[in-house]
Amino acid sequence: MKNFYYTSIAVFLFIALSQESLAQLNCYSLQAPAFMVEGMEKVAIMNFENRNDTYWRYYNPNDYGSQLADYMVGLLLEEHRGVFTEEKNKANKVTGDDFTMKKLMAQKKAKKYAKGTNFMDRYRTDVYTVVERGQLDKIMKEQSLGASGAISDADATEVGKLLGLDVIISGGYASDVRTKINGNSSRTSYNGKKIVNVDVTMKIISIETGEILTMVNKTATTKRTSSGKTHSEASSSLPSDDYLVRECMQMAAKELVSHFAPMFVYQELEVEKPLVKGYKEKFKEAKELVQEDDLSGAFSILKEVYDADPYDAAMAHNMGVVYEAVGNFDEAIEYHKASYEIDPSKNHTASLERALDSKEALKELGRLGADITPYKFDPNAKERLAIVKVKTKGKKNDRIEVYLEPNKGSDIAAKVPGDTEFTQISAEGTWYKIKLLGGKEGYIHKENLNVK
Repeated sequence: MKNFYYTSIAVFLFIALSQESLAQLNCYSLQAPAFMVEGMEKVAIMNFENRNDTYWRYYNPNDYGSQLADYMVGLLLEEHRGVFTEEKNKANKVTGDDFTMKKLMAQKKAKKYAKGTNFMDRYRTDVYTVVERGQLDKIMKEQSLGASGAISDADATEVGKLLGLDVIISGGYASDVRTKINGNSSRTSYNGKKIVNVDVTMKIISIETGEILTMVNKTATTKRTSSGKTHSEASSSLPSDDYLVRECMQMAAKELVSHFAPMFVYQELEVEKPLVKGYKEKFKEAKELVQEDDLSGAFSILKEVYDADPYDAAMAHNMGVVYEAVGNFDEAIEYHKASYEIDPSKNHTASLERALDSKEALKELGRLGADITPYKFDPNAKERLAIVKVKTKGKKNDRIEVYLEPNKGSDIAAKVPGDTEFTQISAEGTWYKIKLLGGKEGYIHKENLNVK
């Protein structure tokens, strides 16, 4: 099946890397799974078989196979799986070989966090109906399955029919724990290391045909080190085997779920500066508006620059990227095509391919119940940005006189606080006409405003 790329969701901010370098559009993207299971709507996940245990039974208490299934069910029920807030990044220890987690670890080291407003939180990842584990176990026991050993694919299919499933997920795992303590008593210095590997195989079985639709193998690895003055101290400072195996199971669960279900990932899209230097300030203004979560305002400026010079491949590319970020791929493709025709560079080629594949991915996600209505930018953003604001000097507890006419001999219309923004109506020499509360208007002298 075709490999899908990323369906972009607008949770982003521009970052100016340097005066000469390019900017980036950092966003969360809704990634389509590697394998789309046609007709998959209702699903259940069985306990994974422990292949280390010859005498494994389905209902073994405290078995990691049941925990793995629980982790996977929890992930499938998350509305926006993969989206991390700044608070979560700071609180959670990022581990594992998962793509998204590695991205977040890199950000932590740089003291940068993926954060922003989710402009398209209607894109959800809880697109499947997941049968509650209690229901599954009840049917299993009623059919006298699992008490004497592993469950065959045929038995799993029969259980799925009784539950009205489209597919059932099963599999097995093997875990390996290696601990090593180095050192000697003469130096009273010991170093410990513990490495845990978990190898998991998952298969998705069609209830209608009994066919294995997809089978995938994932490996999760984690390690810890320690030190101590004695062998015992170095050993006891290492986490328990149980803790690290569970950690690997959580990592494996993310990998397994992302194989067949959509999830959000953090990525960085390149945004190019306009070719004409005269548009530099406009481009800077657009970046600042995005940082303020004013997506429509930023779009209106970028569109204005593009309309003024549609043969600038950079601006056509930027329009495509912005439309990608909000999930409107029909528009994104048209702009990326224009950019590619003007300048078929590697970046423009990759952007066009990404948008084309994302459009196909979005169709599949729509079939699963995701709202794929195109995002609409605020049509009044341009007019809104044309509104000029002025700010009074001083502090909030100060009071500055505003007059009915542009002279200090006029009657006072109001006394307004310092450090406050007002909408400017007009300017007459050193006097500024501003809007006041209750629909009133008045004049304030330039000496009381922070204006150039």
